[in-house]
Order: sequence, then structure tokens, then C-alpha cells
Amino acid sequence: MPVESLVTVAIGKSLFSFGLMAVIAMLSAVFIHALVAGLGAVKRRAERRAAPLPVPAVATPKPCVAGIDPAVVAAIAAAVHATLGARHRIVYIGDTAQPSSWTAETRARQHGSHDPHREH
Repeated sequence: MPVESLVTVAIGKSLFSFGLMAVIAMLSAVFIHALVAGLGAVKRRAERRAAPLPVPAVATPKPCVAGIDPAVVAAIAAAVHATLGARHRIVYIGDTAQPSSWTAETRARQHGSHDPHREH
């Protein structure tokens, strides 16, 4: 078989493969678009049928812990509300209890054993 015919066959197979992959990719994109559109329609229909949720009662705010700036508490509360929504609430903002000495020593050893910059 001459070299020109081998090159022609290889180019033909390459173009066919490219075309087949393009068609498969387009069909996949159309399928995904239809699936997303269908799920969106189902969600909108379910939201129309659902009764409106009752508005939760606002809890009376508790006074801030001494030593914590009320602006910091407000910023944390705003971040929680923006991230998690109105159904979450902050229970406690403050320092944690001091760990015992053996837990601090164990934690220090654990962190020290994973030091990648230490020369062996």
C-alpha cells in the first residue's frame, strides 16, 4: 500500500473520530440541559404547591459575655446568618475551657511529629 493512501486513511479515521466525539459531546450536553430544565420545573411546581413556612419567633438576645466586643458578636452572627441561613443560631461565643497539661503535651508532640521542615 502506498504511503499516500495510508496517510489518507489515517486522516479519514481521525476526522471520523473527531466528528463522532463531537456528536457524542453535543448529545450529552443536550441531555444534561434537558435534565436540569426538567428538575428545575419539578422544583418550581413543588414550591408553588407547598404552603408558606411560618416565620420563626425571634429569640430575645442574651447579653454578651464580658470581654467580647458587641461588634464582634454582631459580625459573627451576620456571617452565620449569611452562610447557614435563619434556621441556625449561635449558642455560645467565648473562650474554651483550658485543656489539662497532658492533652496539651500530647497535642504538641503530635504536631511536632509532622514537621516537614525538620532535618532528620
